[in-house]
Amino acid sequence: MTLQTQIPPISTPGKISQSKMEAAQNWFLAGVRLWGLMALTLHLAAASLPEELSWSVWPYTFLSPGVGWGLALLVAALIIPPVNHAGWSWLAWLWRVWPGKRARQWWFALLALLSGLLFWLARLRHLRWGDSYLLSVALSYPEAELRVIYNWQAPLTVFTHQRLWQYVAHPWLGWSVEKVYIAVSIICGMIFVYLLLSFLAQLGRSPLKTAALAGLMLTTGSMQLFFGYVENYTIVSLGLLITLILAWPALAGEGRLAWPVLAFSLTNAFHPSTVFLWPGIMFLAWLCWKRNHVSLASGLLQTLLPPLLIGGGVLALMESGGHGLSALTGIDRPGGGDGIWFVPLFETTTQWQHYTMFSAAHLLDWLNEHFLISPFGLPLIVLTLITVYRFRVSLFDRPGNRDYAYFLGVTSAAYLLLSWLWNPDYGGRNDWDLFAPSAFVYTLLASHLLVRILPSRDKLKEGSLFIIAVSLLHTAAWIFTNTHLLPQE
Repeated sequence: MTLQTQIPPISTPGKISQSKMEAAQNWFLAGVRLWGLMALTLHLAAASLPEELSWSVWPYTFLSPGVGWGLALLVAALIIPPVNHAGWSWLAWLWRVWPGKRARQWWFALLALLSGLLFWLARLRHLRWGDSYLLSVALSYPEAELRVIYNWQAPLTVFTHQRLWQYVAHPWLGWSVEKVYIAVSIICGMIFVYLLLSFLAQLGRSPLKTAALAGLMLTTGSMQLFFGYVENYTIVSLGLLITLILAWPALAGEGRLAWPVLAFSLTNAFHPSTVFLWPGIMFLAWLCWKRNHVSLASGLLQTLLPPLLIGGGVLALMESGGHGLSALTGIDRPGGGDGIWFVPLFETTTQWQHYTMFSAAHLLDWLNEHFLISPFGLPLIVLTLITVYRFRVSLFDRPGNRDYAYFLGVTSAAYLLLSWLWNPDYGGRNDWDLFAPSAFVYTLLASHLLVRILPSRDKLKEGSLFIIAVSLLHTAAWIFTNTHLLPQE
């Protein structure tokens, strides 16, 4: 036997790897198509399903049957290669004639401004969820001593909106608190869009990948928070995005760890529900230390000092308003109306508990919640993990990309665990917004994985167009419905 016959050709492993990757992509795309068609079927079947069990797709019933079926069939047709190719051909033509492509930041700014117009025109027209109505009244109560200014359930959010109303919007513009919340929601949305596009242009590194990343993120149901939403979750969503953006250079050793920690600490101050995401930030700090981006002493200082400073500042603010620690352990105690934090294990004991931890009702509410805020977020993550396990393919060629995925994964897991354990006082449907910001975290992870599980341009084009179309149809119906609902009596 000669040496040549003993050693296989060098090109063989490459061919096998390429074949395996192609098989993995085809399998992944089959899963995407199946899930997308199932999602469209659920929307079309919504009118035949009990509303309390299918509230994530119930908004689709607001469309007339003809319009609903027509749009669903049009989107479903994108799984047909010639139709998908025609859609991309039109988009490619639009990209070719698009002027000033090098001036990305200017275009991002323009798109952010146009998004503000969309947010205003399609703004929410009711106060049916959570504490929306209570906030619109309590922050401007006629008797000053009963007016809500300081509140531990959303310290900086309530304080900021109340002071904007009291010292700016009401005396100068004659606005109500509701209009202040609407304005802040839309402004946060415009900033969100600009920062997101700017960041994804770096993360995607090509127009196609950037479009896929942005399309998936901007079609999440949680975007409803920026359509003039009257509640305490718009600023916190922007804060989370800024945290995720600042984590990227920190993991690459190009930015200080203190910046994402500071952004996250401020986000905690706007809404304490995000405190439960600290495992993600601690993991970020550990990764920065492991990659020798920070020393142990510097890492500890940059991780611990920002929350101590922000926490001390918030405590001083609340104490100055006579609403300090005694209120935190008293009338503003965490846990809502009954002060109970988590979904009960075996028995409901108060009117603020709607189901037990392992009941079908709790599972259905949890599934509805995450389908509503991101119909493709979690399914894409699951499909990617199964594909990687089954075909043993590698997604990341750079440690920074892999570390960022790990950071997003830990943060997403913490948020998903919170959404499963925490007891929503008004039930999953009316407290949907409490967990809505989580979609921005795990959908960013899903999109980060998507552009890497589909390295082929043709495969990415084929899959991303269908995914974005289904997600857009879902979210558009959700938002459109809320522009027409009248205030609850």
